[in-house]
Amino acid sequence: MEATIFSLTEGAVRSLLCKFGCLLSQERWLVQGVHGDIQFIKDELESMNAFLRTLTMSEGHDDQVRIWMKQVREIAYDAEDCIDEFIHHSSDMLGVGFLRRVMCIIGTFGCHRRIAIQLQELKARARDVGERRSRYGVVLANTLLSRAASPQFLKHASLHLDPQLHALFTEEAQLVGIDEPRDALVRWLMEDDPRLRVLSIVGFGGLGKTTLARMVCESPVVKGADFQCCPLFIVSQTFNVRNLFQHMIRELIQRPHEAMAIAGGKYGHFTEETLEGIERLGIAVLAEKLRRYLQDKRYIMILDDIWTISSWESIRCALPDNMKGSRVIITTRNEDVAKTCCSHPQDWIYKIQRLSDATSRELFFKRIFGSADKLPHDELEEVSNSILKKCGGLPLAIMSIGSLLASKTDRTKQEWKKVCDNLGSELESNPTLEGAKLVLTLSYDDLPYHLKACFLYLSIFPENYEIKRGPLVRRWIAEGFVSQRYGLSMEQIAESYFDEFVARSIVQPVRIDWNGKVRSCRVHDIMLEVILSKSLEENFASFLRDNGSLLVSHDKIRRLSIHSSHKLVQETSPSVSHVRSFTMSASVEDIPVFFPQLRLLRVLDIEGCRCLNNSTLDCICSFFQLKYLSLRKTNIWKLPRQLGNLKHLETLDIRATLIKRLPASANKLSCMKHLLAGHKELLTRTGSVKFFKHCSGLEISPGVVRNMAALQSLAHIVVKDKPLVLREIGLSQKLRKLKVLLWNVKVNWKAFVGSLGKLACSLHSLSIHIIDEKEHDSSLDILAFVESPPLLVTNFSLVGKLDSLPPWISSLRSVSRFTLRQTGLHAEAIQVLGDLPNLLCLKLYHKSYADDCIVFPLGKFGKLSMLVIDNLDNINRVHFEEGSVPNLERLTLSFLQEPKDGISGLIYLKKLKEIEFFGNIILSVVNKVVSWVKTHPNHPRVIGDKWNIVTEYA
Repeated sequence: MEATIFSLTEGAVRSLLCKFGCLLSQERWLVQGVHGDIQFIKDELESMNAFLRTLTMSEGHDDQVRIWMKQVREIAYDAEDCIDEFIHHSSDMLGVGFLRRVMCIIGTFGCHRRIAIQLQELKARARDVGERRSRYGVVLANTLLSRAASPQFLKHASLHLDPQLHALFTEEAQLVGIDEPRDALVRWLMEDDPRLRVLSIVGFGGLGKTTLARMVCESPVVKGADFQCCPLFIVSQTFNVRNLFQHMIRELIQRPHEAMAIAGGKYGHFTEETLEGIERLGIAVLAEKLRRYLQDKRYIMILDDIWTISSWESIRCALPDNMKGSRVIITTRNEDVAKTCCSHPQDWIYKIQRLSDATSRELFFKRIFGSADKLPHDELEEVSNSILKKCGGLPLAIMSIGSLLASKTDRTKQEWKKVCDNLGSELESNPTLEGAKLVLTLSYDDLPYHLKACFLYLSIFPENYEIKRGPLVRRWIAEGFVSQRYGLSMEQIAESYFDEFVARSIVQPVRIDWNGKVRSCRVHDIMLEVILSKSLEENFASFLRDNGSLLVSHDKIRRLSIHSSHKLVQETSPSVSHVRSFTMSASVEDIPVFFPQLRLLRVLDIEGCRCLNNSTLDCICSFFQLKYLSLRKTNIWKLPRQLGNLKHLETLDIRATLIKRLPASANKLSCMKHLLAGHKELLTRTGSVKFFKHCSGLEISPGVVRNMAALQSLAHIVVKDKPLVLREIGLSQKLRKLKVLLWNVKVNWKAFVGSLGKLACSLHSLSIHIIDEKEHDSSLDILAFVESPPLLVTNFSLVGKLDSLPPWISSLRSVSRFTLRQTGLHAEAIQVLGDLPNLLCLKLYHKSYADDCIVFPLGKFGKLSMLVIDNLDNINRVHFEEGSVPNLERLTLSFLQEPKDGISGLIYLKKLKEIEFFGNIILSVVNKVVSWVKTHPNHPRVIGDKWNIVTEYA
């Protein structure tokens, strides 16, 4: 918990100190009469921050220390708000004429006086908090150095069993759904291979990794094999390699009948005397003793709950590969750790899955009633389903909540519903759920401190909400949670944070892209309750939830998330004036009356809120700190005239709205990084097939893009007869993503080609959409004359007539996704695309291919893993030659009519996992494919997706 508080506090202080440094370095602020106060607050907070850093290296902090940390954070927040407002009003007077400056001074005198008073109050608060440290005995516990030397810190490895006790001693009769995975792992373990093989069981905390590993080693097949030692070792977060090695040596010697089978009771190289003095031995000596002991034995070993790569590398040196068929099973929550442990071809990573709905119910009722056959009476059916939905297939949660309900004598719907609705408070206070909370909290506590605030931020989203990768990382940046790192953009750093959450299994991937990139995720409902509790405790965020309850833990709300579909309590609260982030769910029926008071907002996300109207938004132009604004999927058709006042705005997301133009003042948005417009419809549940509404693009006036020097994403913009806009785009040297719709090729093409040449070294995603009504004017063939093509693009999309691919397409060695629509290409284009060395995804949409037969030839598309063929005109045959597309895993198909000569060569696609039909599903085609895949060695799934209604055929 201390690390959590420090993460939030240090982040707030660090942000403020940066602003203080910039402010004090500029002489123009000296005349404002506040220099001394700012300097004092800065010096105090610098000293506090140094003390905070020292606190994180000690343990055993009491409530007084935690309260002191939170007080420091609140001062930092208030000081930053005050400074931001001071800079804002002072900046308004710079660069204007004398008379205007006089008028500004008169107009803002009252504001400056109020800010000066606030700074005096903050100065007094900072002094008082500094003195309070000694006044109330806020002192350091043992430092890290003294802890490391302390006997209490050098705990025996076996003492760190608390989170795993349930898994270690659960009776097999109480388990369900474990037989199939256990048997699969046993078969793999017993394969005839003399090499040392490592099995990594990886997954979210509470999924039963330890239980599964134990059941594997206790199976009769493994017990009957000639393994000479089969111990279980808990690694734990407080990993100490010397302690672990000492523990391993003790276990292998003191428990000979459990650890090994040696006739006559001889212990090989070891005697009882070996145990004497091992506390004084170095790590290298201990490792050598273990290696010597294991060298002549066939061993199987479980290393449970490995948290870091360095932990594994330390242990691995003591495990010899003696070519006797030894096996090591490790469990971990971190995919990166699993990949490191299983670095050889003979190793295996097993991703443990959540329980199915049916198995979850079986375990739940078995735990409560002692038998899965004894189902509850009808009134418990609905509430049981609600509880199981929250458990989300997590065995630990099901067992823990089942135990809680089993302990209650009153088994009524009302009692069970009370547990379901108040699960957060039950996790906090009920001893029966303490183990489940501890297991989940371990994943959170193990995060580096700079990630804790990012993870707490996920608490602002409702239960079961699909959190999209792009908006989330942009919000993190706007909130100031992302630290600059040399050589990387803020977006790249924030995306690495998201990837780390996925790798650590503390979020659940929902939509995974063609290249394996996780595009969206969910937070498990039980984990959400844990982080929501922490979020409230630290005043990180406040919530108005679906049940209408307002969760606020402090008089000043810093982040507010409204999930409720109920009528809002229309009362103005003074506490909202400090809100930095405001999120409102689509179900909210009214805009709160306090909305205009949110002047200090950094993040405003009202995606999907249909209660908005154009006049509602006028007040946002006074939100001078706003960096992130999402109006996505709202009914807004016009942006406020004074939008340019938002001088710090970095992200404007107006996708799936009716907005067609930006106001003239948009040329003042100099900090803009991501300007996102247009409307794409997802035609399949996975988002693999999309359709763009070309009438939904955004028209840009000349002079707007020219002033957006930081621009990175520009999508989708419409250019009709203003080539100057295209020339200005060429000046955006940081632009990585460009999606443009051209109406008049003859007028605009020269300017567009010139801009492409200037952006050749920055563009990574490019979409060119020709939508001229006159087909003879809509050809993309002029692409052949581009002198400096964007050779670094990884995502390339072309829409419009094209007789043949431009010659430079074959030089796109980085492109991994290629999308074509209405191009009318022929067989030679397939040959060219097949030679692109890193192509992973190919989408051939309507009218992209003109021939009646499409053949994927031998030796082509070596890395392609996903292929979409969408309603190609007159197509009679789709054929895969033997040796073509060797890595294809997913095939998505839609036909206007049944291909006369069918689909052939599927048997050659050795890695095929799924064939998906969508749109107009022709059952005769589906049935033929189903009959073919029955003989396929991989037995791929065959599904139909008609407007997101999924049918499984095989």
